Amino acid sequence: MTVALNHAGRQTPLREGLPARVLDASRRYGELELRQRRLLAALAAHDGEVPTDTLAAAVQVPTRAVFGMMVRLTEVGMAVQTPHGWALAASIRSLAQADLRSSVHISLILPVPDLLIPVCANPLERRIFRALVLLFPNCAVMANLRLSEVVDPVLAQPYLDSASLKFLAHPAAELDAVIYSGCSLLPVLAVEADVPQHDHPPQSGRDGLKNTICRLAGLPLMRVRIDAHVSDDVLMHRLRRALHQVAKSPRPGQRGHAELAEALARLT
Repeated sequence: MTVALNHAGRQTPLREGLPARVLDASRRYGELELRQRRLLAALAAHDGEVPTDTLAAAVQVPTRAVFGMMVRLTEVGMAVQTPHGWALAASIRSLAQADLRSSVHISLILPVPDLLIPVCANPLERRIFRALVLLFPNCAVMANLRLSEVVDPVLAQPYLDSASLKFLAHPAAELDAVIYSGCSLLPVLAVEADVPQHDHPPQSGRDGLKNTICRLAGLPLMRVRIDAHVSDDVLMHRLRRALHQVAKSPRPGQRGHAELAEALARLT
């Protein structure tokens, strides 16, 4: 093998498995320990030469330990050492790739971030949600709740007209965020991120129905204007102004008084 590795100023040969072990590697793959299969799955995920420290980060094992494990896997024909790291042996590449795709105990330590859905479908709504989490640390902040999950359609039936009831029961009728009291576990504030299209029908009509339903339920509905060009400072200013308006408005039993007071104190 070509001498290519430098260690303390000395060149050493790349490690490779014995020919007999390389031929036997695919049969012995299922006998590997879980930690060894995780390393091979990490190599499969990167599909090519992978440095030792990158492997260590992927499997959350110290770099020195990973190096020793990879030396062993190389000796038994499962991997090959390269000038800058490690790569899968051709004989077990398909096995490691299949393990990565289908094995739960392997995939859990090599998550695919794109499978996770971030809170709030809209990035602008997400900015408001992030601010609400900071302002209400002792409350539960929930995003994109169906209106019918917050206001009971059955109990509201005697008080709403047919159009409002139909809207309340519609699965697409949502509140952008709802603040739940950490003490009562009841909603104390609903929040809507009003982007420019809220100024025009049919969205403006839906907003009117939402206002009516929340008012009937005694749930303060705070609307915050936002667009792509609003800075964080301006957004916090608008939140402060909207919270002041809600705090001054009459609420059944002064619902959410303590939570609103704490949020406003954080804005001053």
